[in-house]
Amino acid sequence: MTKIRPAGAVEVLAKLGHGEAGPPVTETAAVIARLAGGEVRQVRLAADLSPQQAARQVMRALHQPRTVSSVLAAGEPSRPLWQRVAQQSAKPVVLVPAGARDQTPRIRRVLLPLDGTAQSASAVADAAERLARAGAELVVLHVFDAQTVPKFWDQHAHAGQAWGQEFLARYCALPRARLELRSGAAAEHVVKVAGAEQADMIALAWSQRLDPGRAAAVRQTILEAEVPVMLIPMPADYGPSALPSGTE
Repeated sequence: MTKIRPAGAVEVLAKLGHGEAGPPVTETAAVIARLAGGEVRQVRLAADLSPQQAARQVMRALHQPRTVSSVLAAGEPSRPLWQRVAQQSAKPVVLVPAGARDQTPRIRRVLLPLDGTAQSASAVADAAERLARAGAELVVLHVFDAQTVPKFWDQHAHAGQAWGQEFLARYCALPRARLELRSGAAAEHVVKVAGAEQADMIALAWSQRLDPGRAAAVRQTILEAEVPVMLIPMPADYGPSALPSGTE
């Protein structure tokens, strides 16, 4: 029997198939659906589908007006599928690592890397607001590089505190948001800070481009993260010139 959904109810898509273990994906989707005030819709894929066919089937389901996000397995066997979906989807795609199967899904704390541009802040604003409204703590990570490191970095802590307050006010003015600062390459810090902060999820804005030399932080985070990673698409015109120290 088909379950009748209330008019206007939102859905989180959980993709199953190709021999993957279902619980990590479906349980993570259920947590995200509860945060969104909606429910899970499962899409089962036949084992004989090519990656292109499977991606088209997932994208058709994801394009439904009430669907707000999709949740996919992030294992290497699933790469041909999730990579296609993540690069094409206009909606957030959550990738669940294999290690998540031994954990009870929860989203109490989210690591939110921001590069200090209006574009990245705008891209993650809706997801961040939903998470904050549901009671999740947001740990905003900003990573300086040699060109963007501010003068306060080696000065009095008060200057850093004032800078941090201004950063949050400008880019993530939400309850239960706090800022963590690091220096170096973003790719080196995202997973480490997520572990140190015991984050339950990482939310990354990205340009949906995997050209050589791009998306280093996204690639490394997906490869090394032990918690689900939400990939949030950036505007199409977001280019390298707008990336002084961010998650690309």
